[in-house]
Amino acid sequence: MRNTKKLLALLLAVAMVLSCSIVAFAYNKKYDYNNDKQVVYTVLGDSIAAGYSLDGFWEASKWDAQWPTVRGSYPEYVGAALGADVIHQDAHIGLRSHDLRYLLCDDYAGDIAVGWRVPTTDNYRTVDPTGLAKVRKEYKQHIQEADVITLGIGINDLTIPSGILDNVQLENAGLLGSILYGLTNDPQANWCNMLNNAYQLVDNYSYMAQVSTLLLGFYRQYIENFNAIVTKIKELNPTAKLLVVGYYNAAQDAFLKGALPVDIGALVTPLIDLFNSHAAGAAAGNGYTYVKMEHIDTLFCDRNSPGYLNDNHPTPAGHRQMADVILAAL
Repeated sequence: MRNTKKLLALLLAVAMVLSCSIVAFAYNKKYDYNNDKQVVYTVLGDSIAAGYSLDGFWEASKWDAQWPTVRGSYPEYVGAALGADVIHQDAHIGLRSHDLRYLLCDDYAGDIAVGWRVPTTDNYRTVDPTGLAKVRKEYKQHIQEADVITLGIGINDLTIPSGILDNVQLENAGLLGSILYGLTNDPQANWCNMLNNAYQLVDNYSYMAQVSTLLLGFYRQYIENFNAIVTKIKELNPTAKLLVVGYYNAAQDAFLKGALPVDIGALVTPLIDLFNSHAAGAAAGNGYTYVKMEHIDTLFCDRNSPGYLNDNHPTPAGHRQMADVILAAL
């Protein structure tokens, strides 16, 4: 029996060494699809990919396509695992599908808000053509150089309330304003107030019809933008491995306590599923790999974080989770 235990212990140790070796080998594979003796990883997306809320993040000039790769962000983990010689970190905070399409597609006129994400001449109003041309060139060059590209864009299309505010009836504007801006320093109280006001809004059929129309318009525009972005990426670089990063539900584990507990995550799920369904369904015919993201640790659900119930970005552990899922897809 003693010898049997020793043998089992030895086999277990060997198995652990082999498993570690296999993981290390897989996570250091060179993905040099262009055969140019270097691996280039290009990151396209919004604040999640940019590493916003992580220690060390800082907002670089919007005149530059490439921002620093934040330590502990999923692009850093993915780049290291790929053995990337170059990481083009072109994800920016606040970026919507409208903005990325505007940066990649010269024939797209954009919308009234693109001035917030591209070079301008007068404080976010008039686009600077010289600066825009420079940034567009950089984005396209970084895509053309890439062996692996991750794309995570579109969730900000739903988080910009200005379009709704501009299209609601005046008698409802005050109520909506109390939902969006009547916030306190207590996240729990904020959500309770917002939900109470939301119940009142649901009873106003005229208002809800307008909001539903706007949200449907946002989704249709997202589909058009997303398709154009993917087409442009494949046109610029047909050989790169393109992975589309799905959207996670930041509120998946968030509940409001009370006489009738409210599952915040369940309220958000239909919108997240709507956007994910298009990105997942279009993968097979458009030459990219869809990467499903779920159960990602977020600051929104971290009771020990100042971002609890307020910040939908991943925790440091969440970024590592995202990197693992992306690497598994490779």
